[in-house]
Amino acid sequence: MKPGYLFLETHAEHPGMVRCLTQDQMPSTDGTAGTGVRYIARFKDIEAAQMHVHNSLRRSLVDIDEHLYRVDLAQALAVVEADELAHEQVWIDESLSGEERSRVESLSDGYRSKRRTQDLIWRSVGAVALVLLLLGLLGVY
Repeated sequence: MKPGYLFLETHAEHPGMVRCLTQDQMPSTDGTAGTGVRYIARFKDIEAAQMHVHNSLRRSLVDIDEHLYRVDLAQALAVVEADELAHEQVWIDESLSGEERSRVESLSDGYRSKRRTQDLIWRSVGAVALVLLLLGLLGVY
């Protein structure tokens, strides 16, 4: 488990796409040649963080080697913000409009709600399986 920074990057030549990259040290927020870092978060376990983001965005994957996803920035930000791994938002691009920020918050809430529902379903399945196992051991079933 090693700490690091996960950051989202957009590029003028790839509209509607986001790169999700990681580094051990804080990335520069200075854009170069149409590339711009739009969001930075620090995670205690950077490899798990990247795996979680990839798992959430896997259906939007364009290029695994470049960590490029066909997804808008608000959705990618929401996926990172909704992740339950311990992290802190270090920097967010000031040029994001209020509308985009409220969309990020709304999407984050939706992702958290979906995750809670899935957890509840799987816990219920486990409880039913445990009850059936106990009934089988007691000879009732």
